[in-house]
Amino acid sequence: MENNQENSNNLAGMIRDITLYYVKFYYDNYLKENNKTIIEEQELKNLIDNIYEVKQKDLRQYIRDTLKSNLKEQYPRMAVENILSEMFQDKTYAKQRVYEEIINYQNVKQN
Repeated sequence: MENNQENSNNLAGMIRDITLYYVKFYYDNYLKENNKTIIEEQELKNLIDNIYEVKQKDLRQYIRDTLKSNLKEQYPRMAVENILSEMFQDKTYAKQRVYEEIINYQNVKQN
C-alpha cells in the first residue's frame, strides 16, 4: 500500500513538473513576443487562464506524451488519467499553484 501511495505522489509530482514546464514555455514566449522581462500579476493570471482553458487538450496530451516517453512500458495510464481528471476538475487550485511558481521564479530572476 505504501509503495502505491509513493508511486502516486511521484507521478503527481512528475505531472506538476511537466505542467509547469509547459506553462513556462508559453510564459517565456510571451515575454519575448512582448519584449518584457516580467509579466504583471493580472496579465500572468490571464495567460495561465488561457493556457488552462484554450490549450487544455494540448496540455493533457503533452503530459501523456512526456510521461510515456519517460516511463516507457511503466506508464500507468489509469493513474495518469485519474490525476489529469482531478487536475482539470479543480482548475482554480492547479492554476493558482502554477501562478505562484511563476511569481516566485520572477522574484528570484529580478533579484
